[in-house]
Amino acid sequence: MGADILAGLEMMFQPHHVLLVFLGVVLGTVMGAIPGLSSTMGIALLLPITFTLSPVAAIAMLTAMYKGGLFGGSIASILFNAPGTSAAAATGIDGYQLTKQGKSGKAIRMALIGSSVGDLIGCITLILLAGLIAKAALMFGPPEYVAIILFAFTMVLGVADKALMKGFLALGIGILISTVGYDPVTGVPRFEFGSMEMSSGFSLIAVLIGLLALPEVFRQIEDVIREKIKDHKGKKEKAEQKVDVQLGDSKLTWKEVKGTRKVLFTSAGVGTFIGALPGLGPTIAAFMGYRTGKKISKDPNYGKGSLHGVAAPEAANSAVASANLIPLLALGIPGDVEAALILGALTIQGITPGPQIFVNNGAIVYGIYAGMIMAIIMNFVFNWYFVRGVIKVKNISIQIMVPIIMVLCIAGTFGYNQNMFDVKVMFAFGLLGYILNKFGIPTTALLIGFILTPIFERSLRQTLALSDNGLLFFFERPIALVFIAITLVTVVSYFIKSRAENNGKSVSQ
Repeated sequence: MGADILAGLEMMFQPHHVLLVFLGVVLGTVMGAIPGLSSTMGIALLLPITFTLSPVAAIAMLTAMYKGGLFGGSIASILFNAPGTSAAAATGIDGYQLTKQGKSGKAIRMALIGSSVGDLIGCITLILLAGLIAKAALMFGPPEYVAIILFAFTMVLGVADKALMKGFLALGIGILISTVGYDPVTGVPRFEFGSMEMSSGFSLIAVLIGLLALPEVFRQIEDVIREKIKDHKGKKEKAEQKVDVQLGDSKLTWKEVKGTRKVLFTSAGVGTFIGALPGLGPTIAAFMGYRTGKKISKDPNYGKGSLHGVAAPEAANSAVASANLIPLLALGIPGDVEAALILGALTIQGITPGPQIFVNNGAIVYGIYAGMIMAIIMNFVFNWYFVRGVIKVKNISIQIMVPIIMVLCIAGTFGYNQNMFDVKVMFAFGLLGYILNKFGIPTTALLIGFILTPIFERSLRQTLALSDNGLLFFFERPIALVFIAITLVTVVSYFIKSRAENNGKSVSQ
């Protein structure tokens, strides 16, 4: 282990690796600060490029972009109440109120402190727990993986608890799409419709870029077309959106920071717990952290312009940026969409996450840990001193960004396999994502279903083979039985909650 740690540090502290981490922080902050773009989109676009990098440099750069993006999203949320990412929406509740009081600089610095503290706590938890869980998971067999993935599917549905059937639909689409291609056991092609290209299934890169980057591009194109149709008044209103932002009061005292410590650490703990659960993500963590902070904060202005109300959601959503790698590295199961993108990057590098990664690629894992801590420090220093420059990127016209993003989508998808079929797949999934977004169907559930189903199918068929096609085999495996019981209880609670909400609506009508 000691040799792996030293080797990992040696890999990470190469000058060009350090530069790539810094670049990831800057790009992520800029992407997060522009409403309509996001660090998730940025990671999807960078993913094919990481093929040319070492595993440590690739993963460290992508995680740095994610960390920068989470904080970048809070800038627009505080200044304009227009969150750059959905995870930053809770930050705007108190952050925008502080801006109206002329304290936007103070709010942004408090958000940065909250983001850095939450991220650091999540990262330390990752380092302490992932190896231990992986060690225990070495004893897991196919039945345990079946039960854990069923639990992950259930947690994904929790994201869509206000539209449970839409969540089921998205998950079902993802599962169905993942079955296209050769049967993993018999080798027989499935749903290929006579196409040689489809017999290998869909490229993960094409699906990720199509679902995560293109729908927003299509939406922006739609907005531009609508504006063109409108009269000149619409164009004038658009031009007036360019603003010269003044940060106002930026002085943050030690007493003010110290006063938020209870809220900071508690919300960071909430975010770390949510991040470690498969299928959730930073948006849920941010709102749960905000609610938790409201319960324990003694600030009477909470909800009306409080530094506590800024620190709580930022600590919670940023804690997810590291904690979401716990199930990925320890079990091979991505915690959320961003972790799924990291899974894609590891796959490109020929590395399979899961319990064996600590045995076969220990130095790389510790190198990634070092890169993540370095990214947290760089994110804090860069945004503490250069946030005024970042704010100006909001005035970049989205009409300039859209064609650039479109070119990057095509080049990235084609460059991975040099295959035009992948580009067609990317556009097909981009259109699918755009339609699903129109109907409020969560693409996150689709992606998790697409990524986890091959592992689930392989484990289930191995379990059935071991048990002579008998499901009673699960009752002989305590860990699997516990996860199945939790899954059943969770599903029942979803339906009861959904039915109660529907009955409430009926009564109110």
